[in-house]
Amino acid sequence: MNSEATAAAPNPPAPQRTLITTREETHSAVLQTITASSRRLLCIHSDLSIFDLSRAEVTDLLAKFLLAHRSAKVRLLVDGAIWLDTRAARLRGLQRRFPLALEMRVASSDDPVGDDAALIADDATVLDMRPTAQARGDLWLNNKPHAQPLIAAFNRRWETAGHNLPVVPLGLG
Repeated sequence: MNSEATAAAPNPPAPQRTLITTREETHSAVLQTITASSRRLLCIHSDLSIFDLSRAEVTDLLAKFLLAHRSAKVRLLVDGAIWLDTRAARLRGLQRRFPLALEMRVASSDDPVGDDAALIADDATVLDMRPTAQARGDLWLNNKPHAQPLIAAFNRRWETAGHNLPVVPLGLG
C-alpha cells in the first residue's frame, strides 16, 4: 500500500530556465509569469518600465488574476513613481479598481531597489531581468530555491518602504 501511495503522488514539475534576449521575449515572459501566478505577484524595479505593466494585455491579465481569488495580491516596489504617474495610466486605473489588492510603494532610500528587476509569481516562478552583454534576463519556472532569496529581499524592502502610493496621484483627483 505504501508503494501505491508513492506511485500515485505526482512529482513536482522540473525547474525550467528560459533565456530572455529580446523585448518581445520580455513581453511574452511577463504574460507567462502573471499566468503562472495563483495568489501573489511581486514586482521590483527602479520604475517598472522594463516590464511594461501598463500594456492593455497585461492589465487585462492582472485584472483576471485579481478577480480569480479574493486573496490575490499584486505588490509593486519602485525607487521612483515618475513612470507610474506619467506612463502607466492603465495600471493606475487598475489600482483604482482594486485598491486593496494592487499595492504600490516607493522603496526606502536606505534600501533602494537599485539594479534589481524581478517579477515573482507565488513562490516558484521568477522573471529575473539583468543588464548583461549576453542576455536581458531569465524566466525560471518551478524553481523555489531561486525564488526564495528574491522574495525575502523583496519583503525586506517592502516592509521598510513608506506607505502605499495613493490610488489617485496628488493633484489629479
